[in-house]
Amino acid sequence: MEYIKTFDHFIFEEIVSITDKYGTEFSFDKDEIQSKIKNLHKLPHEYKEAVMDLVEFGSKARNGIVTGLSLDAKLKQKIKDNDYPGGYSMGVDKNGFFVHTHRARSKSYESPEKIPAKDLKFIDSTG
Repeated sequence: MEYIKTFDHFIFEEIVSITDKYGTEFSFDKDEIQSKIKNLHKLPHEYKEAVMDLVEFGSKARNGIVTGLSLDAKLKQKIKDNDYPGGYSMGVDKNGFFVHTHRARSKSYESPEKIPAKDLKFIDSTG
């Protein structure tokens, strides 16, 4: 019997390059993403500070919106305690925090733990 090893979270501390099967190279530089977040003019300062440690492979920052963040510790605890689905990423914009997949996003809330269960379940269903 074969087992598949799964990983909950990837943390990269330096530049990482990945080449896909077609030979296209993708790179991730955590410091570069964090500097982009610092330079977003439309994002309030308190949100910038809150998401610096949540940057992971696939995070993007542009036009005052940061997407592809790992889930906040309080939101993870809420998901674990209530057995909610967790198939989404977190993001932040000028109005607050939201969860998203590649197809949909929730509305923004002032803190990650205030995102309601109904939004968590719906966004998970779109992934």
